[in-house]
Amino acid sequence: MRDPLPASGITVVIALVLTCVLLPGCTSQTRSPDRTSFTRAFPPGPSPAGSGTPVEVPLPRPGPAPSFSDQPLSRQLLPAGIERVTSRGIALTFFLFDDRNYEISVVDKEDGPKSEWPSAGAAAKAHGALAAINGGFFTPEGSPLGLVIENGKRIGTWNAGSSLTSGVLSVEKSPRILRRRHWRSFSPTLHLVQAGPFLIENDIVVNGLSNREHSPRSFLVWNGRHHWAFGYSGKTTLSGLALALAAQPLAKLNITTALNLDGGRSSDLWVSPQVRGGPISTRKSWNNPVRNYLLLHHRPQS
Repeated sequence: MRDPLPASGITVVIALVLTCVLLPGCTSQTRSPDRTSFTRAFPPGPSPAGSGTPVEVPLPRPGPAPSFSDQPLSRQLLPAGIERVTSRGIALTFFLFDDRNYEISVVDKEDGPKSEWPSAGAAAKAHGALAAINGGFFTPEGSPLGLVIENGKRIGTWNAGSSLTSGVLSVEKSPRILRRRHWRSFSPTLHLVQAGPFLIENDIVVNGLSNREHSPRSFLVWNGRHHWAFGYSGKTTLSGLALALAAQPLAKLNITTALNLDGGRSSDLWVSPQVRGGPISTRKSWNNPVRNYLLLHHRPQS
């Protein structure tokens, strides 16, 4: 049996135990990787255990709440309005909007392009919309080239082969642009148009676009979150339009995705005079009527 500790030794042991109990916060503690790591430290000066006087640890003062301009552009509400720019020598007109304030819908002419509304402006006014732009391609007989969904009603047939239907504008709770292989037929889709080809995808110009026919063109652009634009260009090729959009000509909208809608005599954008920068009508006397349109309305207040 070992001799008991002398009194001085017991005192040292007790002091060590008290130090470990009173000063657990002097060491850094790191939680497991799936939790927040943190470090606690006392401010410069005497240790709390060094005297009977409590040490006051100053709390951080609350700073000002982040302002609207401090938020990333992609999270700010995008004011609706017209922007006209020139990029790579191509005149571009955009109607910018935010899908948290506005909603896209599809209207289709059941009896073909020559029935009902002869222009985007007529379609918008008939439905009380702020703006309208031509929808997807249609056949010489006047049928949609791909699938169209209007208020849940399916029109036409799914087209899995043409580059002119390689993209899908799908509106469920909010709109999005997808590759057609990513859309699911069982999705609760209210509105849909197949269109194409893609011009910009993941911020990059799509390869293989035509550089032959120079025509006015209509298109959609999206930042992948809530910011959108209906777009119209002066005469250009698909490749030229893609390069002009990839140059990011808009200060308020980063073009992550751009989808061609149509070109030539079918391109038609109309925007109401109620919109900042409006009115706009790109329709010419030689424009052809189209099968369907995309409309824009104020989103109902919840």
